Amino acid sequence: MYLHIGGTKVVAVEDIIGIFDMSIKEKQCNKEFLQSTPHHNYPGEEEIKSFIVTSSEVIFSPIAPGTLRKRFQG
Repeated sequence: MYLHIGGTKVVAVEDIIGIFDMSIKEKQCNKEFLQSTPHHNYPGEEEIKSFIVTSSEVIFSPIAPGTLRKRFQG
């Protein structure tokens, strides 16, 4: 199963470790984590609202974490 995370980007559900709100990125431990991991920037002009940690990268998304969780569970 795949999760649509915005634009044309989809992620395999089995690769997802967690879905997080961008508001937590300012905490020091999260800032260090985001700087030290490979990531995929969302190419659109929309505001980034969440980031998805997968087994291989961090992906930024314009979709709110609550919406992504509902899609993940649905």
